[in-house]
Amino acid sequence: MIEGSERLVRLQFQALHTASDLFFANWRRLLSAPDPRAAVELSPAAQAVRMLEYGRQAQEVAAASQRVLLDLARRQMDIGARQMHGMVAEVARNAPSDAKPLVNALQAAAKEIDCLYGRGLEVAGRGLAQADEAIRPTREAGSAAAGALEPRE
Repeated sequence: MIEGSERLVRLQFQALHTASDLFFANWRRLLSAPDPRAAVELSPAAQAVRMLEYGRQAQEVAAASQRVLLDLARRQMDIGARQMHGMVAEVARNAPSDAKPLVNALQAAAKEIDCLYGRGLEVAGRGLAQADEAIRPTREAGSAAAGALEPRE
């Protein structure tokens, strides 16, 4: 998660740095452009392609961070479930014989908690899949925009 945050900050800093540098550099280039093809690279469409690429990279970083968080949550839930089942088993072994209904209730509660964990992970996995799917249109739009800017012969 920290690595993903660092990558996102680097991307944002790089985008700001590039945008500020390009603003002044593009004016100089536009004034000294030798042919129309050189001017096309400075067009708003070319700038839009760069911004689409930045958006795609930012979304990929966010999706990767979500995957890491989901994996971390899954591991923590697994550890918690194992500990809980261990405690329930220990209570069941050491409980007096007249506490059988309480032991059954604890075992039923443990199964319900497992079910809730499973549902939570399933929902988180679907959310992650949706985030991954959201990146695809941005990638396709960037490719289409880049294709539109390529010089035709």
